[in-house]
Amino acid sequence: MSKRLDKIFQDNKDKPKLITFFTGCDPTYETSLEILKEASKNGASILEIGYPTSEASAEGPVIKKSHDRVIAQKIGLPKTIQLAKDLRSSNNEVGIVLMGYISNVFMYSIPKFAKDIAGAVDAVLCVDAPHEIHEEKELRTELKKYDIDLIKLISPLTSDKRISEIAKLSSGFIYSLNVKGISGVKKADVSEVSSMIKRIKSFTKTPVVSGFGIKNPEDAKLIAKSGCSGIVIGSTFVDFIEKNINDSKLPQKVGKIVKEFSDILNI
Repeated sequence: MSKRLDKIFQDNKDKPKLITFFTGCDPTYETSLEILKEASKNGASILEIGYPTSEASAEGPVIKKSHDRVIAQKIGLPKTIQLAKDLRSSNNEVGIVLMGYISNVFMYSIPKFAKDIAGAVDAVLCVDAPHEIHEEKELRTELKKYDIDLIKLISPLTSDKRISEIAKLSSGFIYSLNVKGISGVKKADVSEVSSMIKRIKSFTKTPVVSGFGIKNPEDAKLIAKSGCSGIVIGSTFVDFIEKNINDSKLPQKVGKIVKEFSDILNI
């Protein structure tokens, strides 16, 4: 497990950590970097940075549009890696996770990808890479050389047998999906989330974070009672960026919303 992620989850263990998702380089490289800095400054313990793809099959319309905005600028994985490196150079404590799809990493070259993100990124999450495929196994092997975690997803439809298999391979944290389907559409139900977290924890001591369907601070406050080690917020921030894309104070305003989530998790 990444030493940085381990420290994050060990500190103040009874409080779920705030994990924020932003599509990297949205709306621009420079603004995105400032948004990420503001998110960290205002209480985000871990920053998930999405790298763009034209085939964002797990994303709802809000995040899909952010991918399209970045692709329209001809920005891809290399620039997103640079974004993570620039963020790391300004902050040595925040957790950084690159999140996206396996095809982009494969086309970049898996060994080169692992080498290029080493020292800056703590973990990688490929949403469409089950552990049985060769590319996932290669990615896990290459990341391990640099002490980078490969985050795995578990959904409400995942069988106990498969949860057990995933738990044995997991490091960093496990991402528990609260709802079936794409991101940013449905709302999470706290009783179902609690049941899911308990189920996963019966197989592992790896931290379990909860994501999808958490739209506002009150939702986060409820999900914080589920027993999860972290709460992931994404579509709310990405939607705000789209609606305020030309605001010169956009990074600071995003930071203010991040603080609203952070404050309620630390009550």
